[in-house]
Amino acid sequence: MPELDLRALILFFAILLDWVMGDPKQIYRHVFHPVQFMGELLAWFEARFNRPGLRFGQAKRRGLFVLILYLLIWVVFAAALSLMFDLFGVWGWLLEMIVVAVFLSARSLYEHVWDVCNALKFKTVSEARDVVGHIVGRDPGALDEYGVARAAIESGAENLSDGFVAPLMFYLVAGLPGLFFYKAVNTADSMIGHKTHRFIAFGWAAARLDDLLNWIPARFSGGLIVVLAQIYCGAGLASWRVMRRDARKHSSPNSGWPEAAMAGALGIAVAGPRVYKDMMKQDPWINARGRLDANAEDIWQALQLMRASVFCVLPLVAAVGGFVFYFYR
Repeated sequence: MPELDLRALILFFAILLDWVMGDPKQIYRHVFHPVQFMGELLAWFEARFNRPGLRFGQAKRRGLFVLILYLLIWVVFAAALSLMFDLFGVWGWLLEMIVVAVFLSARSLYEHVWDVCNALKFKTVSEARDVVGHIVGRDPGALDEYGVARAAIESGAENLSDGFVAPLMFYLVAGLPGLFFYKAVNTADSMIGHKTHRFIAFGWAAARLDDLLNWIPARFSGGLIVVLAQIYCGAGLASWRVMRRDARKHSSPNSGWPEAAMAGALGIAVAGPRVYKDMMKQDPWINARGRLDANAEDIWQALQLMRASVFCVLPLVAAVGGFVFYFYR
């Protein structure tokens, strides 16, 4: 398995590759994205173990068993993949860089949020609802123009953490096994970590583990947005104050940190009451004194902070690699 300085080098170029290439749609029309494989395997397990009529404790134990087995499969696969790449020398490093880039989603996230911005600016609100429906779990039909903009900004801030910062951290610390472990947990949380009748017990372990794994990345992402808000628009202090005051108001123990930092930077209110397909969530507002009338320009400002975050991480990764190489080689 590559040592930390080599992993940092691989990660540096993987971030660049992801930003240049994104998710090549032409390829994924013909083959599954690796995360789809993770989802298909978990769906197969869930269909066989999460039977109707299970008592709460039974469903909880079965969910934990499935999660352990599911994660073991992916970690062993990633370890075998890493050992195989080691045998190929430089070519193995290139292959590993491609695998890491596939699991980073900075460019695809940016493009999805940009599509919402473009739809709000040049198309109809109805079309913007359709576009934002691809990146949020709430019912887009219940959103007005301002709600669409807020939803896109919230999704961008949250996924900057769990779609980009967290995967690169886990790869940097634990290589491919760490990266696959994180992505498998994150996929499990998105599929079964819901507080619905079907999943509240079965998905309990997946949801709690995802919360644990994202604790540091979410706070790091929030801090990154604060720093960049100061550099780009002089709003670092406002961003910091909102994050410190309101991050814990979010229903998620982690999502509130980058979302609150972004809300403070842009001067808007986010979260609040939201309509989902089967329920209404009465969450408190984050930055309640901020504007409710978020618009395409606010999405554009959020996109600039997201893009700056990606390129701010590059020198940090390079610095980690250089430090390790200089002091421990």
